[in-house]
Amino acid sequence: MKKLAFILVTIIFVVSASAASAESATTKERAPLVLMILDIAIVRPVSAVVATGLTGVCIGSMPLAFVAGVGEESARILVEAPWRFTGARYLGDFHNYKDGEPITTLPDN
Repeated sequence: MKKLAFILVTIIFVVSASAASAESATTKERAPLVLMILDIAIVRPVSAVVATGLTGVCIGSMPLAFVAGVGEESARILVEAPWRFTGARYLGDFHNYKDGEPITTLPDN
């Protein structure tokens, strides 16, 4: 089971990294190669693991969150933000998403 999960995660990272690299090549400014390698080797795998864990936390806490009226906010913070950081930015760019919005810790209301 661990081997299958490792293979799936590896395939996801290779596909997302190649797509991000291709899109990054078309932009005006490219991140330094060292940051791109650091991003693909360390930051994205770690952020995917964290995003997976936070998604599980969100699923577990969702009934209480909806009763308390904070379901949408908790989904944005626990699901959207980590997955967006993992896959919706160019390689080596830790400040902006692909759509130009800055990476922030608090969602806009």
